[in-house]
Amino acid sequence: MKNRNPARRDFFMLLSGSFMNVSRQQIADFAILALRWYLAYYMFDYGVGKLMGNQFGAPDPRILDMPVKQVDRFFLAWHLFGLSRSFNVIVGLFQILGGVLIVMNRTALVGAVFLLPIIANTFFIDLAFTSNVPGEALTIRLACMMLSDFIILYYYRNKLLIAWQAITRGISARFRYPWWVYLLLVPVGLLIDATWGVIIWPLKTVITLMLR
Repeated sequence: MKNRNPARRDFFMLLSGSFMNVSRQQIADFAILALRWYLAYYMFDYGVGKLMGNQFGAPDPRILDMPVKQVDRFFLAWHLFGLSRSFNVIVGLFQILGGVLIVMNRTALVGAVFLLPIIANTFFIDLAFTSNVPGEALTIRLACMMLSDFIILYYYRNKLLIAWQAITRGISARFRYPWWVYLLLVPVGLLIDATWGVIIWPLKTVITLMLR
């Protein structure tokens, strides 16, 4: 029986031939690109949600009228996170920045390194506070996001190794000091901490008032 639609046959032959010509390197590169956009999507989603004040808080106002011991730790933690406007703004901006960095080709590796502690910190918070509620899905998703980030870092491991060698090679004190100088580091460190506290306190007060 003859094929009555040669155009369709030619199309499928062309399509199959195109897939056969795709190399493993191209498939891997496309997969990494997809993982980068996957992370960027959720970073934008979480970041904008925090800036809009929609991510945290108690889903049902009646939960706030319950005794603390009866409230699921997931809802309790999310309510406490929602109380701090500055926390939501700062974390949200960092997540959006990480999403922008990992999308851009030139800064993809920087974005992957930048996002790793953010995703890991969120993962461990969710792991600690989620229980038998829908929040468990967040832990699974964040685990997948961490794995995606590790895969991206592994894909660019050669560049990452070069960067690591560049920033760790030849780092040391320029001068040698006698042993007793190191004993002074403790009181000097305390003095530095107190000095910075005095300097930063007015700035912290202003920022807190602005973010309320």
